[in-house]
Amino acid sequence: MALSGAQRAQRCREKKNKNAELSEIMKQKDRKRKRLARLKMTLSEVTALRLRQKINLQKFRPKKKNDSNCSTAQASSFSTKQTKSKALKKIMNVLPVNKKRQIELITKVAEDLKILKIQKKQERDYQALPTTVKNKVYEFYSRDDISYQAPGKRDSITIKENGLRKKMQKKYLLFTLRELYELFIQENPNTIISLSSFQDLRPDYILYKSSIPHNMCICNYHENIALLIKSLNKHVQGLDTIDLNSFLKLIVCNDQNQNCMFSNCSICADKFKNEIENKIINPTSLIKWTLWSTSQQGRAVKVDYEGSVVECVKILSNKVEQFLFRVFIKRQQSSCFETIKSNTTNKKCLIQVDYSENYGIIEQNESQSTHWSRKQLSLFTAYVWGNGSTYPLVIVSNNVAHNKYTVATCLERILTRMQILIPSIEELIIFSDADKFKISLSWNFFASSHGKDGIGGSVKRRIYQDVMSGKRCTNAADFTRLIQARDTPIIIEELLTTDIEDAAENLKFLFENVKAVPNIQKLHSITVLKTNEIECKVYSNSTEKTVIHF
Repeated sequence: MALSGAQRAQRCREKKNKNAELSEIMKQKDRKRKRLARLKMTLSEVTALRLRQKINLQKFRPKKKNDSNCSTAQASSFSTKQTKSKALKKIMNVLPVNKKRQIELITKVAEDLKILKIQKKQERDYQALPTTVKNKVYEFYSRDDISYQAPGKRDSITIKENGLRKKMQKKYLLFTLRELYELFIQENPNTIISLSSFQDLRPDYILYKSSIPHNMCICNYHENIALLIKSLNKHVQGLDTIDLNSFLKLIVCNDQNQNCMFSNCSICADKFKNEIENKIINPTSLIKWTLWSTSQQGRAVKVDYEGSVVECVKILSNKVEQFLFRVFIKRQQSSCFETIKSNTTNKKCLIQVDYSENYGIIEQNESQSTHWSRKQLSLFTAYVWGNGSTYPLVIVSNNVAHNKYTVATCLERILTRMQILIPSIEELIIFSDADKFKISLSWNFFASSHGKDGIGGSVKRRIYQDVMSGKRCTNAADFTRLIQARDTPIIIEELLTTDIEDAAENLKFLFENVKAVPNIQKLHSITVLKTNEIECKVYSNSTEKTVIHF
């Protein structure tokens, strides 16, 4: 059988190595050939050749050194290189594709065979957080005084829960993470948890304060104080790195004390003067500030002002009393709400009601002129806790009036529905003047601009998706039909305009002759005692109460 070219070359090299004289003759011929070739080269070509030879020599030296080390090593246990290659190929085929995993497995095999000795690092023992602590942190994040419920139809986020994708309404934290951590530790001094673990337990649908969008509904009382502090931060010592929570602690002795927060504390009386007024750097400096106010047309507008630092501090001083009152009421009502929510039964139920922003009817591929003459629908939302379950309810109507007559009609519809859902109900924590339901009723109000349920945004988002897919929604009946056709726990009903008109006719005499309740805007808890008697409180847990007889 004829030899291949590679085999003939290998046989020739073996003959040369065996015959020393023949090998030397061949080397001389090769040197002569290369010398003659160099004589024909130009100076630049010779320089390039020398450079290549130098580089090749540098590469050859470490290779020669390795070859000499390998020659002294033990001979391979495989008979041929092919056998070794096949065995190696089998191993590579069963290894995972990921390089890190390959390294981890090969290192482990080498360690087990005592080929490679790896010094193990001392591992730190981690103690898992108890389930009770995790639940407590989750409930803390979800509280209405900690995170704000976004009400819009676009304020949703898709999260993974137990491997399933779930769409949730967004919430936004009202404080920074470190402030929340310190507040949690203050409320739970016996709970041991690190800041990093507290951060990791934040639910995905509750976003950081920095993520609040520009169109978020805010409280004027809080925002105006924040705007004034921002304008004064470089003109009053100590205000440059301060937030609302720190400002609150700066001007009162105890932010949990009613007397301090209602401006009835003699010690707190001089705190604003000592901490703010007496620390003005230059009283005559001219500055600019911005405040939210209501225009003559009844719209909320942001107005720019300019004046001295003293004038700005005076405006801040005039707003502090109302700000402290609102903060205390917000905290008390949110705390009361969470307490009642966790103690509901099949006899004692809690309901949260509110008007959602009106839904503007849209059409897919609508004409440009339609944008300026868009019809709206009214959405009255309610969320019920009781009987170990929750019930989201929506009353939709073509009548967009938000007045006492529509509220009374919507409440009557919801209370009727509740008696069907929870027949054993005896006490409902909400306000209503309808005795026919035979339920002990009480109203508890959140502070202004606090206490959203997100149901309105949820149903509007579902309708928007249906309309974008080609379905039509032109009135309250279509809105109700589309929501009922979806697989959703939301209970929805249509309220006819005629029902509102009938209710207005029946309630007109009552509202025209009812007795006015003094300072009703400051009251946040009203409980029905008898048919013609109610109990009023500034906040739900207050010991001070006023009984009004009709």
